[in-house]
Amino acid sequence: MYQTQKIIEVQLQAGEKIISAVSQYLLIRDCSHTVTLLAKTQNRELGTELKKNDVVPLSGFETIELYNHHSTAVTLKYQLTDIPVNTQSDAVAISGAVEVHSIREPVTIDAIQQTVPVSFSAPVSIDNWPAVQPVSGKITVGNLPEVQAVSGEMAITNLPAVQTVNGQVTVGNLPQVQQVSGLVAVARSDALTSAVIPLEQATTTQLLAADSKRQSVLVQTDKALFIGGEGVDNQTGIYIAAGESMTLDTGAAVYGYALEGATVRTLAEVRHG
Repeated sequence: MYQTQKIIEVQLQAGEKIISAVSQYLLIRDCSHTVTLLAKTQNRELGTELKKNDVVPLSGFETIELYNHHSTAVTLKYQLTDIPVNTQSDAVAISGAVEVHSIREPVTIDAIQQTVPVSFSAPVSIDNWPAVQPVSGKITVGNLPEVQAVSGEMAITNLPAVQTVNGQVTVGNLPQVQQVSGLVAVARSDALTSAVIPLEQATTTQLLAADSKRQSVLVQTDKALFIGGEGVDNQTGIYIAAGESMTLDTGAAVYGYALEGATVRTLAEVRHG
C-alpha cells in the first residue's frame, strides 16, 4: 500500500507566514497568488518566489517559511514529500487518429491498410533496386527515353534495374525496408493507449492493470482524485485536484479513489517491441 504525506491547505493573510520542518521536496499544488519561500540552515538563508505547480528540492535545509508578501490574502495548497512528483495542469484529450511524427527505433511494416501517396521534392537514388519488379494498377511514368511515346494506361513488368517514376504508384511486394510518408499502420512500435473510466463515490477502482512494457501513464480527472496501489483511499493516495493531471513513470497497477466520484482519463505509453 502507498504511503504519502498529505496535502495541506492554508490561507495566509497579508504579511502572514508559516514555519515548517522539511522533507526531500516541496510541491506547490495550488496557489491563488505567488508566495515567498525562505529555506534556512544554521549558516544561511535562501529565498525565492513560488507559484502553482512548482517543485522545490529541500535537501540540506532544516526549516522553511512560506510568506505572503502581497497586500491581500493568499490560499495555498502545498505538500512536503520524499517522492519527486511532476505536476501539470494541461488537459489532454485524444480522439480520432493519432499522427506519428517520429519513430524512436527501426520498425518492420507488416501491412499497409490503404493506398499511401508518396511524393518527393528532390531526386531519389535507389542503390539496391531489384532487377525485376511486379507493378499493378495505373501509374504515371516520366523521364522516358527520347524515342519513347506512351499515352493512356499501361502495365509494365520486368522493369530495368534503374527506374525514375513520378506521380502516384501502387506497389506490391515491397522490399523489407522502405521510406514512406503519410498515414500507415505500424507494428512493433511505441503506442499510446487511452481510456475513460467512471469512478463511483468513495469506491476504489482499478484504472490500469500492471504492464511491464508500459513506460508511463498520464492520469486526468474532472473531480478530486487520489491514486495509488490496490486499496488506495483519500488517506493513502496521491492527490490530483479537479481538472488537473499527473504523469506516473510506472508499469505497476494503478488504482483510483474519489470521494464524490469522478471521470478519469488515462493515456499510457506502451512499448510493443
